[in-house]
Amino acid sequence: MEYKMKGGMGGMGMGGMGMGGMGMGGMPQLPRAAPYLLLIPGLCLCAFGLLLFFNEWLLRWIVAGLFLVVGGLLTLIGLRTKKMMGV
Repeated sequence: MEYKMKGGMGGMGMGGMGMGGMGMGGMPQLPRAAPYLLLIPGLCLCAFGLLLFFNEWLLRWIVAGLFLVVGGLLTLIGLRTKKMMGV
């Protein structure tokens, strides 16, 4: 997807020193889906926060699962590094 520049000085660059098309051309246009890229995750996070507010045991399981995943990944990386170095 190509973004077009709005406004600006048409390649004049900084202070009018014609820099061969490498100017500060203004603000790039935002994609049409930009509001939804913020609204949908925001609403999902609010719903998840309400879910955690009413089910506090869920937070314990999520934190425990996160620690297990991160710990498992670090262990696998350590084992592969050990094998690669021949130690």
